[in-house]
Amino acid sequence: MKHILIGTAGHVDHGKTALIRALTGIETDRLLEEKSRGITIDLGFAHMTLPGGEIASIVDVPGHEKFIKNMLAGAGGIDLVLLVIAADDGVMPQTREHMGILQLLQAKQGIVVLTKCDLADDDWQDMICEDIKQLTSGTFLQDAQITRVSSHTGQGIQELKVLICEKIIQASAKNITTPFRIPVDRVFSAEGFGTVITGTLIEGQLHQGDEVMIYPTGDSGRVRTLQVHSQHVETAYAGQRVAVNLSGVRRDEITRGHVLAPQGTIQSTRMLDVKLSAMANGPREIKSGSRLHFHYGTGSCLCKAVLVGVDKLLPGQTCYAQLRFAEDVAVKKGDSFVVRFYSPTETVGGGTVLHTAPKKHRKGRADEAIKAFESLEKGDMASQIHQAIGGIAQLEELRKRFGLDADVWKRELDALAVENRVTIIGQQVIDDNHREMLVAKTISELREYHKANPLHQGMRKEELRSRVLPGQKPAFFDALINMYDSQIKVQDSRAYLAGFEITYTPQQQQVRDGILAKLQEAGFTPPSVDELLGKKANQNIFDAMLAEGVVISTEPGIVFDAKSVQEAKASLHELAAGGDGSITLAQFRDKVQTSRKYALSLLDYFDRVGFTRKLGDSRVLI
Repeated sequence: MKHILIGTAGHVDHGKTALIRALTGIETDRLLEEKSRGITIDLGFAHMTLPGGEIASIVDVPGHEKFIKNMLAGAGGIDLVLLVIAADDGVMPQTREHMGILQLLQAKQGIVVLTKCDLADDDWQDMICEDIKQLTSGTFLQDAQITRVSSHTGQGIQELKVLICEKIIQASAKNITTPFRIPVDRVFSAEGFGTVITGTLIEGQLHQGDEVMIYPTGDSGRVRTLQVHSQHVETAYAGQRVAVNLSGVRRDEITRGHVLAPQGTIQSTRMLDVKLSAMANGPREIKSGSRLHFHYGTGSCLCKAVLVGVDKLLPGQTCYAQLRFAEDVAVKKGDSFVVRFYSPTETVGGGTVLHTAPKKHRKGRADEAIKAFESLEKGDMASQIHQAIGGIAQLEELRKRFGLDADVWKRELDALAVENRVTIIGQQVIDDNHREMLVAKTISELREYHKANPLHQGMRKEELRSRVLPGQKPAFFDALINMYDSQIKVQDSRAYLAGFEITYTPQQQQVRDGILAKLQEAGFTPPSVDELLGKKANQNIFDAMLAEGVVISTEPGIVFDAKSVQEAKASLHELAAGGDGSITLAQFRDKVQTSRKYALSLLDYFDRVGFTRKLGDSRVLI
């Protein structure tokens, strides 16, 4: 079953609200000010039952120029537009502005409704119809039927209902397989229920009990109950007007302009790459650097438009642009938007979102940027996924954002991997250009570290990760550098460049040789570390020797030269071969001719490194 959203458009006092009342019997003006002034100020909502049993949602938008912002909040996602023009007034300023906005929002279907026909004679109506044809020429309403009605007398209302049904049959069904998304247009508190939001479910399905995230704030909640046209439902579908009772969300945590969607399906951003069009016959040009009001979904905010390849955009012209914001916005690729001039607030253009996580475009590289924009605009699904990755992305969050089933998702990712555009690491995916950049940074960090610390075997791996990939888990970083094991080596939790060797100055070499000679001479009764070093300044040399492996610390304060440790291993082999395979501490002590203290320190070390295993009071070789 299709779920259709019908929306009105047109100049103030042209009878939009009265028309909806005549079609549905529902009064959409709910505010006292609306009733007293006789004009619509905010969005109003109604519904009508069609002959086939379907229920179409209707949104009534204000026509006054002061309330264009509210009109824009209700104009998105409309399947069928009723462009309302009064027979006694004809085409007026807001008629033209609303018409331009609908074009910018890529409306597809509509009916022109000539209202108040009881107030104008046929000749006058015919003349108005000619004006309407000029207005709609070259637009999506170029071939639209003009229906003459009177909400006061009922003239033409039934005929309009029939025409609406015919148009709805032609309308495309909305996608209910993608993750749900609801731009919030109203928030209130209901006694005994808490926070309630209303909005149009523009894609996907929403179920009672679903977890939701509020974008762009990141707050989360759960759907307690759902209503569609005041009826409780378990599931709502794209195209329906919904009221959602949320648990875990305070009234002050959500407002018009926010978006409800599953976690990880929208990427909040402060920069967008877009295709921007200046409204035909618009009031002014758009210059690069212009401050604009950006209207998307039910929200709006200020942005700066940076045009790509041109300095200004004249009415009717189109270009690529980057919009930069002072606050987060929550949109998806392919969304339509409208921009209004900063002051005076006049509608000047709109367009389509191409990329929600772009990098800043540099001056002097317009040709390169335009090629990237063209790729985004024409790109296939794999290219769109590639663009959405940015640098590193969680696979499941990315899949949810695109709403693809497992088989299609795997096919698209495999295609990107085969083309060497991405690499999958665990549950994450990394853009290969970003991967190469990170590895280059890793190598640069290690090169600088080796230069500053020639006596260190390498940088602690955790410190290196904090410099190159802060915020990523160690396992991801480990997998990344392991892919480059011919260039980056890891030993004892330290990373170093392949080919790096500890380098001593002649004076340091002399100290090193002296330490090693003392240990080799002492054999299995080594001096303490303090006795070996003599000066604290020699500590770095000693640390380098430990990293080299020429000396081995069996426990804090006790070290042996590597040759003695190998001799101790050989002695254990001899003892094991000469008996039942088990070796006591006393046997080992006597074999290497040392004290119990040093013999035990060596055996404990061998246990730790997996050369021996303690069994009762003895050891066995592993």
